[in-house]
Amino acid sequence: MIVVESTKTEEQTLGNTLPVHKSDKLGDKKDAPDVYETPGEFSEGPSKESCLPAKGDVGSSIARSLIIRNESPWKYFKEEFSCDLAGPVSLAVHCTSPSRLLAVRAFSKHNADNVLRIFKRVQHTNIISAGEIFKYNNVLYAVMDDHPLTLDHLVACEAYPSEVQLASILAQVIDGLAYLLEAGFEHRALSCTNVLMGLDGHIQIAALEHCVKHRFSQSQTQCLSALTTITMLLMQKYVKDGDIVGIVDLKRWSDDSDSIEFLSATTSVVAVEHLKKQPLITKSGWSPGQLIGLARLSLITTHTFLSDAEHYEHS
Repeated sequence: MIVVESTKTEEQTLGNTLPVHKSDKLGDKKDAPDVYETPGEFSEGPSKESCLPAKGDVGSSIARSLIIRNESPWKYFKEEFSCDLAGPVSLAVHCTSPSRLLAVRAFSKHNADNVLRIFKRVQHTNIISAGEIFKYNNVLYAVMDDHPLTLDHLVACEAYPSEVQLASILAQVIDGLAYLLEAGFEHRALSCTNVLMGLDGHIQIAALEHCVKHRFSQSQTQCLSALTTITMLLMQKYVKDGDIVGIVDLKRWSDDSDSIEFLSATTSVVAVEHLKKQPLITKSGWSPGQLIGLARLSLITTHTFLSDAEHYEHS
């Protein structure tokens, strides 16, 4: 077994180790999505958060408009079924032109303001985004693309990812996570359960209701610890008891492999951004397309559970 000793401490922060350069700021990124809305029933907080997002609040994706409606989504969509994919979600089709499934996620009033703030400010190819928002009966509904898998499915699948497939997963996760942190948010529930994957190998961080405000100079220990766990689960399907970080199967993952080096780095670096420089990410030739076979195999050999969680009444 390979055991990795953590050299990171809770007291380490980015303020003394990771200077912010002009090219790293959000203002140097692409334009943010437009937001169209009418007065709603949720409080919007300060005016700067309820107006059009500032330029630069967008990641590695093409910006699109965010439409906010003050009516029920079930006026336009018909639910086919609900299941558990990074939380309860309704899979629905358009009432008049049912050509593809869409995911409709409901957020209680308790989480609505925070989730809406994130959807307005954040748009990145590896973070879930909403095309339409509906506010109805103190519930916020977000309509988004359907991703039928989570990383839990890959862990449950009997097949193991190859090194390039592992890189293709982790590179997308750290891209999305690094952007969230740069945008001023920390995901407090990052796990295999809350990372979605499409059949095209495209990966998105979900469960944004668990994001909290986070200063860029603050410690990223919690996010890095979550990445350690995710990496171990993908590599060997389980984690060891306690705080032991290690891999048992040395035939599949040799001790001098880029994968082991990446796992070790998750316990020693102080910023998620630093992981982008790891050989596993820079030398593997990763791409979402490397995951399409594994995604299809996971879909047909694992289970997705129908949702028994609280279901908001359709009107």
